[in-house]
Amino acid sequence: AQIVTHDVAQQGFGERTEFCVGGPTSNQRMAAHLRTLLPGVRINTDPEPGPDRVAFQIGSERYRLEPGISEYVLLARLTGGQEARPVFLFCGQRAITNQAATRYVSRHYEKLLRKHGTKSFALLLKVVNSQAYGPDVVEVIGDVTRAAQAPVPTTPPASHRADS
Repeated sequence: AQIVTHDVAQQGFGERTEFCVGGPTSNQRMAAHLRTLLPGVRINTDPEPGPDRVAFQIGSERYRLEPGISEYVLLARLTGGQEARPVFLFCGQRAITNQAATRYVSRHYEKLLRKHGTKSFALLLKVVNSQAYGPDVVEVIGDVTRAAQAPVPTTPPASHRADS
């Protein structure tokens, strides 16, 4: 095992199994992986406060952060080919969502392996009421692989709130 910070990682993709954690504003490697491998995912990195700050747009859908109430994290396993090693992305709206995704993988590893095998996938998870439950209550919003791997649509996205 080797820990490499995001700003000094000078390695290609697929030579080693990689776990990449954090959002695109704090992790340059995550930003590169999103641009290259998941072009259908956009994250609002505007530092100005507002309802769309750190909102995820996946395909034509938008997922807004409601701190402590409803928070999202993208969990992806991506490979560049049959011989390539996977990269796992834990890309959340907050640090607690990254922790929730890693716990989700450790708890559901066998189920994920049975369902996806060694193929690439991208799941959107919702961390529910983290102010009360921490990173332990997670809902699978869905498999967003197809939308995440496609280019971003030009139509305005629909917005989702915790109650929708």
